[in-house]
Amino acid sequence: MKVEVEFTQLSQAFAERIASHIRTAWPQVIIRNLNNSGEKESSDGSAVLVVRGDADSKSEAGSLTRTIVADDSAPIEEAIYQVDAKLARLTNTELARTDRKPLTKATMSRRDFLLGFIQKPSSANDEPVVLDSTCEAKFGCTKCVDACPAPGALTITNKSVGVSSEHCVRCGLCAAVCPVAAIQMPRFSESAYRTLLATIHSSPAPKKTLVITCHEASVRPRPWMEIEEVQGVGVMGLRQLAHAANSSINALVVYCPDGLCVGRETVKEAVKVINSKLREDAPLLAYVEGKDGAIQIDEIHGTAKRRENTIGVVTAPWKDYVNAVKSVSTSNSSAAGLGLTEIAINDSCTLCNACVDACPHHAIAIQLGELSFYPEECTGCGYCEEICPERSITLSPKMGPINISAAVVYRDEMIKCSSCGSPYASAKMVAKVSAMLQTDKMQKMCPACKERSVYRDLFPRTPANATK
Repeated sequence: MKVEVEFTQLSQAFAERIASHIRTAWPQVIIRNLNNSGEKESSDGSAVLVVRGDADSKSEAGSLTRTIVADDSAPIEEAIYQVDAKLARLTNTELARTDRKPLTKATMSRRDFLLGFIQKPSSANDEPVVLDSTCEAKFGCTKCVDACPAPGALTITNKSVGVSSEHCVRCGLCAAVCPVAAIQMPRFSESAYRTLLATIHSSPAPKKTLVITCHEASVRPRPWMEIEEVQGVGVMGLRQLAHAANSSINALVVYCPDGLCVGRETVKEAVKVINSKLREDAPLLAYVEGKDGAIQIDEIHGTAKRRENTIGVVTAPWKDYVNAVKSVSTSNSSAAGLGLTEIAINDSCTLCNACVDACPHHAIAIQLGELSFYPEECTGCGYCEEICPERSITLSPKMGPINISAAVVYRDEMIKCSSCGSPYASAKMVAKVSAMLQTDKMQKMCPACKERSVYRDLFPRTPANATK
């Protein structure tokens, strides 16, 4: 998506210094209206960042327009900090489809009714986007549907998630609970949020507070405080909070000023869970609600202490979450409530490899009679349980210590090939096949040796000196 920056009511020198930084740090961004000659509207669906010097004046609002009020008498670094954060999100809002038709809702949500014209109108641009290529509904995952508070908003048909524009309330809970970020809110996508955190993390700012709110105007701007507006605070789940805690951010505040966000209770619980695991040097995480929340946010911002931390390399949404949790948690923290999974294998297992072949994340491996489980890879989709022909697998929420090390969870004796001596099948597999054939006189050979044996029986060799 094309992103443009517009300057207005700022001194020419101040605007030029910010523009110079943008040209270096964000070369893909278009700078326009640098000489303050009057604001221009974007007509091509571009995302626009307005940097203005007058807090009282109004700009042309839009769902893809963000505004920063910069004081050109303050240090230039403060303005650059905010510009970088806003551009980090805008340049990664690739899921915003500006060519969608506006949504016509058959019914009004409670929030729509109470806020009336105060609330920004919803459109089809705000509804969740499902990435079918990574969605785990095809493996049996139903986490987004289970979390959705609006009946009929999300459905699974033919193992594919569908979104109803009519019923969806844009709360963001589906995006918050998806372990692989396969369902995302268009204007707060996974890459937009992760780039925002990485940009704040890399900033030399003396203090870094991030406020995620459903109504940006309700928060008083403060130096070194970045305020980001979302459609609903429900988009901030365990994964999103853990990623923030694993950066050098000083404080993260999730703020619902009117108490009408559908996902507020879920967010409140997620903040409570993550906070219960954090080390002493972790950032301040808080959920704030109500019209007096701005005062609490000021207090949190004022007490937050500078911290240093090395942010992890981005690999995959779920694996990054698990590693972030491990990184920020105390050594004796419980895994309860974190959505981690543990596996149990009963004695019916024949080590047939069906689960290994089926697992989309390679969380299970079998080698030399041992079945190993890799917790950091497992999203708990349940496909291994479904595919197991012996019904040997049981998945459950992890309740013990936060331990993501690989572990052997099942063993069986390996039967060796009577011809070459290589182990080729588990004792239970050989017993099962013997029972199916109703004999205990199986040729205990590996597949390669058995193939050679059959070939020899079908085509016996003729002695070289045999007479015709």
